[in-house]
Amino acid sequence: MSEVGIEPTYIGKNEKLKFIVPQELFRMKLQSNEKIDPEISKIYNTYIQETFIGFQEARKTKYGNEKNIKTITTSEFWQEFEKESKELGIDLIGYTPLIEDFMFYNLKVYGRNLVILGMEMLWDEIKTAPSIHCGVEAFRVYSKLGEVTIQLTEYLKERGYKSEAHHPFGGKFLFPPQVVAAGLGIMGRNGLVITPEFGPRQRWAIISTDAELPTPVKSDLIHMEEYCKDCGACIRGCKGGAAYETPIYHEESPVITHIDRSKCIDSLINNNYCSYCLKVCPQGHPQKKPI
Repeated sequence: MSEVGIEPTYIGKNEKLKFIVPQELFRMKLQSNEKIDPEISKIYNTYIQETFIGFQEARKTKYGNEKNIKTITTSEFWQEFEKESKELGIDLIGYTPLIEDFMFYNLKVYGRNLVILGMEMLWDEIKTAPSIHCGVEAFRVYSKLGEVTIQLTEYLKERGYKSEAHHPFGGKFLFPPQVVAAGLGIMGRNGLVITPEFGPRQRWAIISTDAELPTPVKSDLIHMEEYCKDCGACIRGCKGGAAYETPIYHEESPVITHIDRSKCIDSLINNNYCSYCLKVCPQGHPQKKPI
C-alpha cells in the first residue's frame, strides 16, 4: 500500500523525464524603466504566493480517496460537472485516458483518466508582452486555475470518485501531449498547445480520476496544424532565442523538445515573464481570421 492508503494507478517509468520545479520563477521581480505601482507589485506578489501554496495543496488531494471506488458515470453527471466548472471560470474542458509515456519518473498518479481544464489569459494583458501587466496576468491564471482545479477535484472526490489535482504550475506528467490527445488543440512550434478559441493564450490544469469519461467530441484541427507549420512567428520573435526551428526528438523517449528550457526561463526572469510567443501568435489574436 502507498503512503495515502491506496495503491497508485501509475508510477512514472521514464527515467529521462524528471520533474523539476522552476524555483527561479518564485524569485522573479517586476522590472520596468518606469516606477512600478506599489499596488501592482502587491497584487503580483500575492499571485505568486497563491500559486506556490496552490501547488502544494494540489499535491495533498491524493489524500481522502481511500473509500472512493465509484467509476460509473452518466452524461448528466458530466453536464453538471461542466456547468460547475464554467461557473468557476473554466473556459475549456476535455477528456482523455492518461498517456503513461509522458509521466515524470517515479511520481505516483491516482486515477487512470484525465479531465483537462483550460483558462484563458486575457488578450488586453498579453498584448503588452513583455511587460509588468503580462507577468501579473500569467500568475493570476496560475493562481485562479490552481484554486478551481482543487475545488473540482474535491467535487469528484465527494461523489465517490478517486481523483487527484495536478496544478497548472506543474503536475506529475507533461500536460501538452495529454491536452492534444483530448482534442482541445494542436502542439505549436513554441512548445505550447494552440487552441481554436485562444491560440496559445491559456493555461492548463488536469484532474486524474477513476471516473468513467464521457465520449469525447473530435475536432478537425488539420488546418490549424498546417497554418502553424507555415507560420513561425513564435520562432522568429522569441526574445530568448529558445524556440527551435526544428524540434528535437529523443531516443527511447516519446518527448519532443520544442524549446530550450534554460533559455526560456532566463527570458521569463529577465523580461517580466516574457510571454512574447503568446503575443505574436496570429492564432491567439481575438480578431483573427477563421483558420
